[in-house]
Amino acid sequence: MLSENTLILLYQDERHKYLIPIGNDKFHTDKGFINFSDLKTKNFGDTVTTNKDEIFYILQPSLYDKVMKVHRKTQIIYPKDIGIIIMYSNIFPGATVIESGVGSGALTTALANFVGPTGKVISYERNEDFAKNTEKNLLKNGLNEPVTIKLREMTEELTFDEENVDFVMIDIGSPWDLIKPAYKALKPGCRMSSICPTFEQLTKTVFKMQEIGFTNIESMEIQLRKILVREGKTRPEQRMPCHTGWLIFGNKINKTI
Repeated sequence: MLSENTLILLYQDERHKYLIPIGNDKFHTDKGFINFSDLKTKNFGDTVTTNKDEIFYILQPSLYDKVMKVHRKTQIIYPKDIGIIIMYSNIFPGATVIESGVGSGALTTALANFVGPTGKVISYERNEDFAKNTEKNLLKNGLNEPVTIKLREMTEELTFDEENVDFVMIDIGSPWDLIKPAYKALKPGCRMSSICPTFEQLTKTVFKMQEIGFTNIESMEIQLRKILVREGKTRPEQRMPCHTGWLIFGNKINKTI
């Protein structure tokens, strides 16, 4: 049976799906409300009915659901990009990773999921409101334990507190400013990544990485197109998350800077 504080996905359709922890009172939707006491007699995969006789399915939330349902104060890094970041970088259970610029905590959520309870995610953020919002999102998703948020603005003249980390992610407006701190924090041979919305930012960041001491530098854009399946007229969906940003990856080489 489900219990209090269990995180569930209440699903009726793509417009009506809610990621919520089970509480003590009621959950209200435009389809009516659901008593949490009713949920506590259910299991994942069961259905529950609102007071307006609308049926919802009780589903196990995926990491995708947790990322997409973070409360947003900023634009987020989308799952299509997060998946490539995870695959292209040294992120594993027990890893130590740094991110600079947490935004709303979408990537932080994914990083915490993959480093696991023995790993560490150290997140640097200058905006206190963003930091507090990210902490709430992580707590809701049960992924707050591996994460430490440091309220600090990083610049090229500063260094991260951590050394010999497995991965560094830079998500700020001028990522080239943090290439040197990222280089100093990384283990030799390990990777850093950044995301840039414009070609100008991409170019300046790549040139700075080459100057500081990175190789195997790759830049890419990830696009995702879903398929609308219908009897006799299956076709691609008309809308898609197209350009979100250019991803950049590079490996640290031993070089005096």
